[in-house]
Amino acid sequence: MFIVLAGVLAIIGIVTAGYYFAVRPVALRIAVGPAGSDDLKVVHALSQAFVQAHSQIRLRPIPTEGATASAQMIAEGRADLAIVRGDLSVPKNVQAVATLRKNVAVLWVPPAMKGKKAGAKITKIAQLAGRRIGVIGRTPANVDLLKVILQQYGVDPNKIEVVQFPASEAADAIRNRKADAYLAAGPVNSKITSEAIAASTHDGKAPTFLPIDSAEAIAQNHPMYEASEIPAGAFGGSPDRPEDEVKTISFSHHIVARKDLSDTTVAAFTRQLFAIRQTVMSEFPLAAKIETPDTDKDAFIPVHPGAAAFVDGEEK
Repeated sequence: MFIVLAGVLAIIGIVTAGYYFAVRPVALRIAVGPAGSDDLKVVHALSQAFVQAHSQIRLRPIPTEGATASAQMIAEGRADLAIVRGDLSVPKNVQAVATLRKNVAVLWVPPAMKGKKAGAKITKIAQLAGRRIGVIGRTPANVDLLKVILQQYGVDPNKIEVVQFPASEAADAIRNRKADAYLAAGPVNSKITSEAIAASTHDGKAPTFLPIDSAEAIAQNHPMYEASEIPAGAFGGSPDRPEDEVKTISFSHHIVARKDLSDTTVAAFTRQLFAIRQTVMSEFPLAAKIETPDTDKDAFIPVHPGAAAFVDGEEK
């Protein structure tokens, strides 16, 4: 009887331990930055929402200096997930889980100010040669984006002067006429871009938006970009900014996972992400931009099998 009792207790102990390890939350480290960015705020909101929902997956945000540093961290195995920028070098050991947001490139020229002699009016990208262009944001990736656009129109990037401004200083720099034209990259509803364009408006005159008519050609030569449009009135104001739809290029910020991360774990994370998105949207509207990953075989960033299982309804 003692032997049988000991055996029963051992079995109960094994089952209890197995159940505990099976249902305990799995913590995933996610690299995201920079500090104070919308991306980091959204990840923190998701992390808190996962805890409140008693989710199987928990997020442990690891703040970085930006998308490049986040990519480096996951490449070195110091993170399980990361927010990376699609037009930068994507580590080979990662696969896509979701699209966090899509960004558009916006090029514009402020109107001439009253009482000041204006130079030749800029209405086309090809006319930017020899000009000073202000780039909003300190990341080198935005300068590289500008170079891609200029080269498509035969403008030698070495023949222009690039001045970069932190997002917090962009509006003042624009009011003080620090450049002839400006470039911003972010979501269509980006507060930073909207404030910069508002700062470019003078005497009721809206800035001139420079269309990227060769967007499809750029996307053909650089698969990380897509041809896109900026809707009329996207940046508010009166008159509408812009007054008409403007052609441009776009790129995405992705949530990626290490290839060696369990399919079951990634599928569970993806399921929770889209289940909790509605809750987070009320506090951070940016969460509404989260989309399922591209599951096509020729996708620029291959999808993780776990995420694909969720999207295709084949999660086990």
